[in-house]
Amino acid sequence: MQTTVRFTPAAIAAIGERAAAERLTTAGFIGNAALAAAQCGDPLQRPDADPRRPLVEALDRMAGELNAAVATVRESQAGPGREAALAVLPAVAERTYTVLDAVLEAS
Repeated sequence: MQTTVRFTPAAIAAIGERAAAERLTTAGFIGNAALAAAQCGDPLQRPDADPRRPLVEALDRMAGELNAAVATVRESQAGPGREAALAVLPAVAERTYTVLDAVLEAS
């Protein structure tokens, strides 16, 4: 059977290069790739479908908190602002380890 698929010029160039590297026609490469994608568990490899995504997002938020605390420490003179920023670091580190453990368990 035949079907029509539309691609941008950049996409078709990239697909054509890979097809040539695999010694396939562009149509043959697209057909093989589509069939392989249809037969796998996550055909589009969507990051939102990854069960680890919430964990990685939590880790990213904690990295932001850590960066903010470190920036405050660097910018602050000795005093309450610096002490408050330093006080946050152990809690952020502990949460980071917890999330890292969860990511490793989910892998």
